[in-house]
Amino acid sequence: MTDPYRYNCIDKSLLLPVYKKYYVSAYFRLVPQWLTANMITIFSTGFIMVMAVVAFFFESKGSPWHALIFAFCLHTYLLGDHLDGMQAKESGTSSPLGEFLDHYLDVYNGAIVFYAVTVFLGPVPKGLFLVLMLLNCVAFAATMVEELERKELIFGYLGTLEGVLFLNAFFLSWLIPPVRAFWQRDLLWGHPVYWVIIIGLGLGYLGTIADILIRIGRVPKPFALFLICSISFAYLLGHQSMTMASAWLILILFSGDYISRVMNSYLQSKQHQYPDILSMASVFLVLVADLTGRLSADLVLIYFSTLQIWLIFKVLWSFVTTVYQLREHWYWTNPR
Repeated sequence: MTDPYRYNCIDKSLLLPVYKKYYVSAYFRLVPQWLTANMITIFSTGFIMVMAVVAFFFESKGSPWHALIFAFCLHTYLLGDHLDGMQAKESGTSSPLGEFLDHYLDVYNGAIVFYAVTVFLGPVPKGLFLVLMLLNCVAFAATMVEELERKELIFGYLGTLEGVLFLNAFFLSWLIPPVRAFWQRDLLWGHPVYWVIIIGLGLGYLGTIADILIRIGRVPKPFALFLICSISFAYLLGHQSMTMASAWLILILFSGDYISRVMNSYLQSKQHQYPDILSMASVFLVLVADLTGRLSADLVLIYFSTLQIWLIFKVLWSFVTTVYQLREHWYWTNPR
């Protein structure tokens, strides 16, 4: 007989108690009792998808309309991200499927928010973009690896909640002309004040990774391979003439596939799975070809186009199979 599922999380967030007690609770009274936590998770993710559409297809640096849309989407997403947990607890439907949907979708949600911020603030140097995106992916992967290794999630004093609230406040402040002018003033070496947002993102990702590795006390081999492969991908994408959108997609797909494997290992009590072997083998071969000057522009295009298709298939397959394996925990309505 297997032990009943229990969500093990230590959240040290400074703002969480106040945010949930005085803000989320007010909205929770409006949530229908029949609405399942998983549906709230999916619904809130839809607002991040709106951000993705605006960022990818309606790119416009510093648009006040985009700031308003992003602020509304972030607010609603963050609210739903806490309402789903409250609904699961209230209805007694906490489950491994709910945890998988909540945290796995956040992997992509976080990457979309990062991309939307960099698009909104204007052209970011490609090298810096790749470093920040790499840190974003590694930070999410490290969080899930810690849960697998220590059997619990740990969020620090300044975590996701504080970060999203700060971004939300930034986008709202952009709607006020004098404040927007302040953000656009030169700070250092010709960079505007709003570069503190970009620097803050990077430091937040780096601090998360460092804290987790210190708590674990070692670097598991699968995670070490994931880290090496991710750095290799970032180098190749920066060295070759790939667009930032394509680079973003490849990095998030590769990390998404690995994170799905890690979560599957934890939720179904399996051994720590390694990243996709074909992706690992291919990136090392292509890296050698690049370093020896044997990689042509045509081969680069063929390789990354094929890799994107393969990783999309892997991510979809991994997501569908995990949801199918945990299907007994899906509810269309909450049990009475």
